[in-house]
Amino acid sequence: MNILVTLNEKYIRPLFVMLDSLYAQEPGPVDLYLLYSDVSEESRERLQEYMAGRSGRFFPIFVDGTAFRDAPVFGYFPKEMYYRFLCGTLLPETEERVLYLDPDILIRGDIAPLYEMDFQGKALVGVADYAVNYMMPDKKTAIGLPESYYYVNSGVLLFNLKKMRADFSLDRFIGLLEEYRDSTSYPDQDVMNLYFQDDLLLAPRIYNFNTGYRTAWDLLLFALKLRHDKEKPVIVHYMGKLKPWQLEYYGKYFKEYYRYLKKRLSKEERRRFRFRLYYIARSFWRDRKRLLLLLLRGGAAR
Repeated sequence: MNILVTLNEKYIRPLFVMLDSLYAQEPGPVDLYLLYSDVSEESRERLQEYMAGRSGRFFPIFVDGTAFRDAPVFGYFPKEMYYRFLCGTLLPETEERVLYLDPDILIRGDIAPLYEMDFQGKALVGVADYAVNYMMPDKKTAIGLPESYYYVNSGVLLFNLKKMRADFSLDRFIGLLEEYRDSTSYPDQDVMNLYFQDDLLLAPRIYNFNTGYRTAWDLLLFALKLRHDKEKPVIVHYMGKLKPWQLEYYGKYFKEYYRYLKKRLSKEERRRFRFRLYYIARSFWRDRKRLLLLLLRGGAAR
């Protein structure tokens, strides 16, 4: 199984947590490809040792990033988010597929059925983004996507490497980035949907399950244990600014994530997590006006 990650030094710890959850599912032989510009030699050596200890192989590939020097980056979206689309040229020509995973992910089950999906002639397999398709329809209109199109999240993508090598045009992709610079809020994801809108195959939602809440009312019901997920996610994706390695995180599946995270925390960090309810309450108090408006309006709390 080929796994692709593209990240910087800030996401090394979440990457190890994601890998721990992957190996807990006994995935068999894994080749891990890292496309990077800013990952320290120490971290690369740790990853090499980690993979070797699990009979896996690690392939770090440096990317100078020149092609994306003018691409939009902001907030928690780093330039490395664009590197995944270079997989066709940077990964070995002998490989036919690779599963890209964001580092802010928890794997809870067998991902082989996703990895082995028939591409049916498409370049990508991905999962429809629940929030955009059902709560933010204006977003598709803003970037010229038809209303009937299912906008796909870029956090879990199965790449058809043969088709990417044959058909992907970096110049066209960068051209779209520039053309829609002022109308995209998730630049790599928006442009990915524009570029591949006729070349995407949908996978079940269980393979990229958003931990967010449809409305603030849903959040309240979940906190009161009055609402539960009917689906059983295989891949949980902690979308949004608030992540489960942050003390203020109050989303779903935290306990499962923390089982892996705590092994990588210092004694002092674990102590602080024992008092995380204080940090959550402080975060709620800080955002009380926004949350109140959401409760009153029933708006999306993503």
